[in-house]
This record gives sequence, structure tokens and C-alpha cells, in this order.
Amino acid sequence: MPADPTKFAAEWLNFHPVSYQSKLLADDHKRIVVLYPRQSGKTTTLAIRMIHYALTHPTTTSLIVAPGLRQSMIVMDRIQGLIAQIALERRRIQVRQKEIQRTTIRFKNGSRIVALPCAPNQLRGYSANLLVIDEAAFVNDDETVFYSVLFPMLQTTNGTLVASSTPWGKDSAFFKFTQDPNFKLHKITIDVVVKAGLATREFVAEMERITPRERYRREYLAEFVEDELSYFSQNLIAQSIDSELAPITDDWTKTVKAPAGRYFLGVDLGKKVDPSAIAIVRWDGKDQYAELKGLVQFPLETPYASVIGMVKVVCDKLNRVEKVLVDRTGVGEYPVEDMKAASIRSTVEGINLTVPSKQEILGHMKQLMQTNALKLYYETKLIDQINVEQYELTKNGQILFSHPDGTHDDQLWALALATYATRTPDTSYMGTLYGVPKNY
Repeated sequence: MPADPTKFAAEWLNFHPVSYQSKLLADDHKRIVVLYPRQSGKTTTLAIRMIHYALTHPTTTSLIVAPGLRQSMIVMDRIQGLIAQIALERRRIQVRQKEIQRTTIRFKNGSRIVALPCAPNQLRGYSANLLVIDEAAFVNDDETVFYSVLFPMLQTTNGTLVASSTPWGKDSAFFKFTQDPNFKLHKITIDVVVKAGLATREFVAEMERITPRERYRREYLAEFVEDELSYFSQNLIAQSIDSELAPITDDWTKTVKAPAGRYFLGVDLGKKVDPSAIAIVRWDGKDQYAELKGLVQFPLETPYASVIGMVKVVCDKLNRVEKVLVDRTGVGEYPVEDMKAASIRSTVEGINLTVPSKQEILGHMKQLMQTNALKLYYETKLIDQINVEQYELTKNGQILFSHPDGTHDDQLWALALATYATRTPDTSYMGTLYGVPKNY
């Protein structure tokens, strides 16, 4: 087997790394930080590195850690896809085929690769020879997790830590790693990707034209920037992500096993620009917080009848939805009346999103996040929508909300409506009840 990981990738996996990928594959530093733009082959490079390390270092443990299990499974899926490219005879010699599972791969030399969420109670007990943290900037309570959980995993093995992420808030351990001379920094921009032939100039020009400036600088130039007009700060969003949370299901047409609790739905009905979306929030009465348990996104111009049908499916599957709060702005009462007529066994209410009610609803969601009373699972599209929502303060003290051209906020508003729906006398946060807008 080739000792050179680039040669290994070409000869064993039928993958030919470009120059910046080869540099990352060959880097033998113990502390590495990776800042690659979107669609630059980062996940594939990390996957190849982990496979090669496991095959050339017997009886070792390599861990993939991410803000949520679904994110770490993206890397694991890529690993399994690459292993499938290994010639059958080689694969039979090297891999325990019967022990390839969704979260674990075992090799015949005694090594293993394991995918985990970045949740302290699921990480403790592991020692790691190679530790890869993907989307490291989004790890909640990152100072504690990195310095009290992750780094100690490497103590007895003298192992390697690779932290990779899209740039996010500067008040994070990941940002500190990018400034630490003890970490080897691998940073490229989209121009390097274009020169390597993995993206075209035309595509980059299009992305620069349609993507909000700060987001373009983060995702394509690998810069740590934040829009000063964002209503929800990057650090506030990151601290709301719970690594142990996951959606109840990705397919509501199948059998659903939902945890006990009280459920609330927010429905944002799309128009011609934004699609429709449903957010499912669970109220935890014991510990007094709300948690996101699902998102349903519809294609643009999906008929409202299909959205209403899905609301009924979700309510029937959960069997304990207390309230469905629907944005009726611009569509009138008929979708709400149709939901009521569809035998949905929940209270269905409509609300107009006016300037005052928007301020009330998003302000409530923000206060929950600030007091750690709202927990989110890691979902890239939702995180992006929350972060790009901008605000402007008017002369009379009102807040006007907007999102830049080329972006959407349907999932954000579905979530905000669902969290607002939880405001009942026995789900009051911090003993405080807020006034309800007059048009509610």
C-alpha cells in the first residue's frame, strides 16, 4: 500500500487530488486547521485522509466529530463511498465488510473510524489517534468541549487534531486556532479552486452576484466577517445549536417515533419568491425550553393544498400537537379554514405578519435564544436564513425586517411562528408573559 496518501488516493480510490488537497493529505502536523470554500473537495479530502490513516496505522481509532450526528454522517457517507471504490480483492483483505455500519467502519488491521456528534456525554470514554472536527465553528460551548473533552482524547495517543469549518463568529475556539502559530493553517479561496479546475469563473461570478456580500466572503473567500445589520448574531446562533438534537424524521410518510412532549407547529406559506415551510417545535415542560424537532421544506409554488396535507400528516403522526400557527399574510383566511376543515386535531390559528407582530415574534425567538431556552439542531440552510435576516430601526422605534435579494427566510419564519405558538400560560419562560399583538 502506498505510504503517500496522494498516490494511495489515485491507485486505490480512483481519485486524483489537486495540489491543495495533496498538501492537506500529506501534512503530518499534530494540529491542523482547514479553511476551504464551499464545493472545494474538503469533505472528500478529509475522508481520504481518514481511510489512509486507518489502513496504514493498525489498531488506531479515528473519530469524525461534528455539531450533529447528521453532519458527521456526511463525512462517513463519503468514506464509505470511497471504500466502495477499492478493488474487491483489496477491500476483502483490508475491510471487515460485515462491520461496516452507519456510524462505524472496522478494518482487519484492528483500526476503526467512528462518527459522533459533538456531545460531551457521547464523546467521553474515547481515545483518538486521529480526531477530525467538521464545522468546528458551530460547536456549542466550544471552549469546554475542545479543552475539556476533545484535546484530552489525544493525551495518551499523542494523536492528531484536524479542525475544519466554514468561517463563522470570531468569539470561538475555531477562530483562535486559525490565529495560533501551533496550528498549521490550510486556507484557500475560490480562486484557487478555479485554478485547480474544480469550479468555473462563470460560476464564481454568478455566486458573487447573487450571494449577500458578507456570506460570499465567508463561504468563498474563507473570511471571518459578519453583517452588522444581522438581527441574530453568529455567536447567538452557534450557542443555540445542541449537538445531541436531531430531527424526528426526514420522511414523515414513514412510521414516526416521537419523544413525549407538547408540540407546536409554525407554517410559513410561500408566495412567488419564497417557498412554504413547516417547523416542528417540542416544548420540554420539565426543563422549560423549546427545541426544534423538524423542518419540512416545499418546492417553490407548491399548492397550499399540499402544504395543508403535510400539516395534517405531521399532526396525525405526532398525535399531540397543541397549536398550529399559520402566516396568513397576503393569503387571507382560506388556508387556515381549510386546515380546520381537514380534521386536524389541533388548534389552528392564523396571524398577519405586520411590522409590530414581526417585531414581537422575532423578538420572542431572540430572547429565547439569549436565555438558552431555544435549542436547534445543526441545519445549514436554517442557520444561513437566521443569520441573513437584517433589521432597520425606524425613527418611531419600530424594527423593519428584511433579507437580501437571492436569499430566503421561509424556514426562519416557520421556526419563529412555532416558537411563538408555545406562548401559553403554562409554558411561560422565566415566569414572564408577553403581550399578544392586536392582530393576533
